[in-house]
Amino acid sequence: MASAEENALNLKQLNYFVKIVEAQNMTRAAEGLHIAQPALSQQITLLEEELGVALLSRSSRGIQATPQGDLLYRHAKSILRQVDNTRILLSKKDGDVTGNVSVGMPSSTAKLLALRLMRCVKERYPSIVLELVDVPSADLIALVRHGRVDFSLVPDPQKPKDISFDPLFREELYLMTYPGVIPGTKAVSFKKISELPLILPSAPNTLRSRLEHAFLKSHLNLNLFGEASTSAILIPAVRAGLAATVLPYSAAHEEILNKQITMHSIGAGFARDVYLCSSNTLSVSPATSTVIALCKEVVEDLVRSGTWKGCRLLH
Repeated sequence: MASAEENALNLKQLNYFVKIVEAQNMTRAAEGLHIAQPALSQQITLLEEELGVALLSRSSRGIQATPQGDLLYRHAKSILRQVDNTRILLSKKDGDVTGNVSVGMPSSTAKLLALRLMRCVKERYPSIVLELVDVPSADLIALVRHGRVDFSLVPDPQKPKDISFDPLFREELYLMTYPGVIPGTKAVSFKKISELPLILPSAPNTLRSRLEHAFLKSHLNLNLFGEASTSAILIPAVRAGLAATVLPYSAAHEEILNKQITMHSIGAGFARDVYLCSSNTLSVSPATSTVIALCKEVVEDLVRSGTWKGCRLLH
């Protein structure tokens, strides 16, 4: 039977391995873990020897998990999360909901939803620690599958069998321009959009794919000024008058209200559906279930109050 010290070491090795995969760099991982790099490398070597497989490989993109390493990464995330949740459950007071919950969402959605959700969670369940992960939409499913986040809000997702999909809302996509570029706020055609310099989400991106498909059907070309992986760059570019972009209202709600950006409808049906996605294979903690319910509640309040323009509920 393994001793307590051996079990602790195994958990430590799993944690070390997870940090390396996420950092994709041994030096950065060692700095984050506050241990010497040779000691970290030795622990991973011991783990590989114990399992009898290579877990990591080096490439031009940095350190990557091998197929066996990717499998271990997913299981390690689940194991470490369950250990943390068990500690929390054993230490909590009766009636408390406690724990750490990670939520992934695209940057456009995060601009309107993230802080409202965090405030709601903290007011009602102060013992829950919420982490908000703002990443490009193409990465959101992988974060759920690998256990990096407990659930994600994903626009127009592909639907692998190991992920649960709960339809949440549909939001219209708008052309965003510097004020005065197009007189008024009338709807615009794809032909008109093709005449404008555009700064768009970097591929792969579901919104970008939807727009490219629409232009292809209309036999039009995109006048691409530039690309960016987050609305934190797209919106300032539009506000500065460099180019126009296509995004939902949530991405630029403050700038639209402040009249720094003008929003134009593109046409009926040019919208995206956003799903709440969670894993079918990893356990869901009480804290995660609580935050999922609160997330749906906050979204419903924003839509029904008219705060979230161009958005309607799907559930």
